[in-house]
Amino acid sequence: QEFARADVHRSSVLKRDEDGRAYGKRFCERTPNELLEEIIVVDDGSTPPMEEVLAKENIDPKCRLRFLRHDKPYGLMIAKQTGGDAAKGKYIGFYDCHVAPVKDWYKQTFKLLKEKERRLVVPMIGELDLDTFDQKKNGALQAKCYINFDAEFWWYDDDSDNIPIISGGLVATTRAWWHESGGFDKGMRGWGGENSDQSLRAWLCGGDVIRDKTSIIAHMWRVPQDARTTAKFHLNSHVDNLGRVAAMWFDEFKVKFRNGALDKKLDVSEGLKLRERLHCKPFDTSSTGSGASTLTVGCCPTRSSGSNTSSRGGASPAAAAGTSFTIVAPELHDCGSATRFHFANKRGPRFPASMDVFDEAADDNQGGALVTCGGHQASKCSECPQGHGADWCHVDCSWVFGACVSNKRLSSLKKTSKKQVCCSGIREWNSMYCFDALRDNGPIAYQCDMMGTNDNQQYLIDPSGHIRHGSGKCLDVSHKKLVPGNCVTAATFEQIEHFVSEEKKLYEATIKKYGYTDDMPSK
Repeated sequence: QEFARADVHRSSVLKRDEDGRAYGKRFCERTPNELLEEIIVVDDGSTPPMEEVLAKENIDPKCRLRFLRHDKPYGLMIAKQTGGDAAKGKYIGFYDCHVAPVKDWYKQTFKLLKEKERRLVVPMIGELDLDTFDQKKNGALQAKCYINFDAEFWWYDDDSDNIPIISGGLVATTRAWWHESGGFDKGMRGWGGENSDQSLRAWLCGGDVIRDKTSIIAHMWRVPQDARTTAKFHLNSHVDNLGRVAAMWFDEFKVKFRNGALDKKLDVSEGLKLRERLHCKPFDTSSTGSGASTLTVGCCPTRSSGSNTSSRGGASPAAAAGTSFTIVAPELHDCGSATRFHFANKRGPRFPASMDVFDEAADDNQGGALVTCGGHQASKCSECPQGHGADWCHVDCSWVFGACVSNKRLSSLKKTSKKQVCCSGIREWNSMYCFDALRDNGPIAYQCDMMGTNDNQQYLIDPSGHIRHGSGKCLDVSHKKLVPGNCVTAATFEQIEHFVSEEKKLYEATIKKYGYTDDMPSK
């Protein structure tokens, strides 16, 4: 087996001599000499040339450095393309210059690439300790991303090893697939968008993208408090890379890109010819083949709506009536300028199996025996708290989203309720932001956790119209603003103006057009 590393080495975020020395040393030390064909350093117009800089470092010849140089900076993608095209190894790895592999990083990656030629393999991406140029002890690990309809990528995680979209800087593939797929879109410049382009051409053109959980490569993240991580070079390319992704791959869904603002002058004719040559499938299939159940967790909501609020207790009817809530302020506004929302994110194990859990009438103790709430008893669980909240809801009862509920009832509903994948949060339509932590000044907006693991994003609307948060508080209204409140006295909300989203209509139309089934992967 041979392994060629195609790398970009231009003006670096670290001092170039420190960067090159540590980088080369780590990969040389931790890759068997018999497997390493070469390390390609692509100098993207650096001054002084990188070959001169690294020549002073006396790097071991076994590292097999090979230098390629551009006469001027063309940016990350073009530099990587130069290295990938020149690579001699059977497998090609693209890894940023500010990374360091751990021991045995290559073993499973080689095996996965040997299994399938049309494949991208991504390691677990760790955190680089710049003092040791190695993985931080107990540092976080991540590998998976997805994209929205604006072609922006976002991190997430689930149990599947399928990766919808790579982050970009750390990936390996076969030399055969690199040349067959054409590598990167030749019309892109700088950085950004190449990761989505490369991922979609794999998924839609007969390949796949897989995570190697056994391989860890530590990556330097930009930290404002550490000047060593500050970018010292920027290429102003004036090329809309994300627009090129949408134009080349989004098919019918192009109308969703930046709300229909895709530049029709973008020339992606070469990419479209490649799609035809490789017999690539339509974009619609990327939501069923890449392992990300994007439709069922909120990227394509079945329906969206605005919300009205009515008052019961804390807020005056005059302040609340006829208004809708927005994620921006968060402040209540006139319905004409209101933000629309939809339910999103997967349901986790802590999320109620059914909204019937909040039906107090069904919680009546039919047997007449008292329930034990902790240090006291009551006729039923809903009477346990007596204004003390979760502290007075124990033993026979559990505190669920601000309600004290019988454990027997919870168990019964879990057994009898139909298992649902979606939803556990509230998301702003046409954005990637959901209601997150419920602060004193209302819910903050934060990137949606589609897998439903972020407890801060656990929201539901119960049958009475309360918007409940996993903390046990409910959304209330005070002085025309959303605030946390007691669920007993909090305002109630009404969903209004339901409509089927454009993306849902497009999805159903393309499913019918191409004859695909509407079933989604479980992971």
